[in-house]
Amino acid sequence: MTEGGFTVEREGSEVVLSIEVPAEEIRKKEQDLLAAARAQLTVPGFRPGKAPEDLILRQYGPDEFARDLKEDLIREWLSRALGELDLHPVTTPAVETTAFTPGERLAFRVKFAVLPEVAIPDELVVEVPEPPPAEVTDDEVQAVLADLRREAAVLEPKDGPAEEGDVIRLERAGRDWEGEATASRPIGRQLLGVRAGERVTLTEEGGRSEVFSVTGVYRLLLPTLEEAAGTYGHPSWEAFEQAVREELGRVAEARRLQARRLAALDAAADALGIEVPPTLLAEAVAAEMKELRLHPDQRPRLEEAVRRKLRREIVAQRVAEARGLQPDEDEVKRRAEEQGREESAVWVALVLEKAADWVISQARRHE
Repeated sequence: MTEGGFTVEREGSEVVLSIEVPAEEIRKKEQDLLAAARAQLTVPGFRPGKAPEDLILRQYGPDEFARDLKEDLIREWLSRALGELDLHPVTTPAVETTAFTPGERLAFRVKFAVLPEVAIPDELVVEVPEPPPAEVTDDEVQAVLADLRREAAVLEPKDGPAEEGDVIRLERAGRDWEGEATASRPIGRQLLGVRAGERVTLTEEGGRSEVFSVTGVYRLLLPTLEEAAGTYGHPSWEAFEQAVREELGRVAEARRLQARRLAALDAAADALGIEVPPTLLAEAVAAEMKELRLHPDQRPRLEEAVRRKLRREIVAQRVAEARGLQPDEDEVKRRAEEQGREESAVWVALVLEKAADWVISQARRHE
């Protein structure tokens, strides 16, 4: 398909865009670059801005000039094509120059993915099971209380080897770390027996090892129950326990609601036949693998998790567009400030919430 001088080939969500820049536009850009260079470069024997073109080009460097010319034209014409064709890449555009002669011709192809086109019906009937009620067990409450009491403890330096429950302070590459010597965790087991001043090699479950300096070994001096409650602003241990139980209940209910929202988006994606563009999935997985520094053996599990996440985001975006559920800017800013998060991340989260709630409301209407 050719539109406005641009050729577009589409296979599903994968797009190949071919662009040929008119010769007169190439020559105009050449003159713009030379004018900018003439204003900046100093050529002996000529006043600023008065040096002839051939001397400016020689000082600029013909190869560098051609490279900058091509890059500027590709950037400008790709932006123009995307705007005119209303295309919104969701992957990094891969550019291939197919022809380039300065002053005469520039042709290039760009490959990228876009979100799949999805028709959202006025009524989307899917089954969204109600998760079981949120519950908080006594063990969960006591575990949180124990952690909070531990955080309120006083650290007492010790000279001997680290024992169960001791706190170990580490340093690596100018960064400080803190861990607990305990047989209950893989890293904690490796900290048992270390002494201040030693160097220790810690190996993660994935197999990656790093060497740390042990800057201190500390014994925990736990506060009494009443002292711990007072540290967190509660009049008694019982009041502290009740406050923790209520907070855990709120967290559990939020998780329950989130689980239903995700189930709703999964059901909607299934019903609408939404699939993640292959290049988008590959790019996202590669970025996650690099950021998390995962072993290649972990790629299949990560790929499935990323696929589910992207699929939910795609269906949420299309539902939000079709049903007018885009987040309010003030709401995005308010939540970002409250949560200390980037506005872009809050925007995505709100789109997911609003779209999922719409799907759930459709399911309730047909129960």
